[in-house]
Amino acid sequence: MWDKRLTEIFCDICIKEILKGNRPGAHFTRDGWLKIMTNFEKEMGKGFSQRQLKNRWDALKKEWKAWKKLKGEDTGLRWNLIKRTVDASDEWWESRLQVVPEAKKFRTSGIDPEFKGKLDQMFMEIVATGDKAWAPSSSTLPSDFFENVNNEIPEKNE
Repeated sequence: MWDKRLTEIFCDICIKEILKGNRPGAHFTRDGWLKIMTNFEKEMGKGFSQRQLKNRWDALKKEWKAWKKLKGEDTGLRWNLIKRTVDASDEWWESRLQVVPEAKKFRTSGIDPEFKGKLDQMFMEIVATGDKAWAPSSSTLPSDFFENVNNEIPEKNE
């Protein structure tokens, strides 16, 4: 049911509502969902329930999060246009899939860089991907939290 075209239309509509302020935190407002449903129906000529659209939102968020975790801090990775995924060695894939087993499907088909930009707009500010995530309930800060902080006390008159 959710092909590439349908998903891109859904993402574009969601991004418009985010930019209009209808997702003030991690969730769309009631009015935001209503506008998403209305605009999606207008665009597609067929109605979808809020539950159907929310399920798609959640599935995309899960995929995006797995993709981000898979790539991690690796900045030297390239996109393979033929394979439509990350161009990396078998060793890299094996080690990363040990950490992120839910990303196995990306070995044969990744998230297209152009589409990734839309998902970044949708989820970047609301999803903790683990690299700098912290919650007050954890009581202690991660050990690298103050990694780049200068702890020297300046002398008087400095």
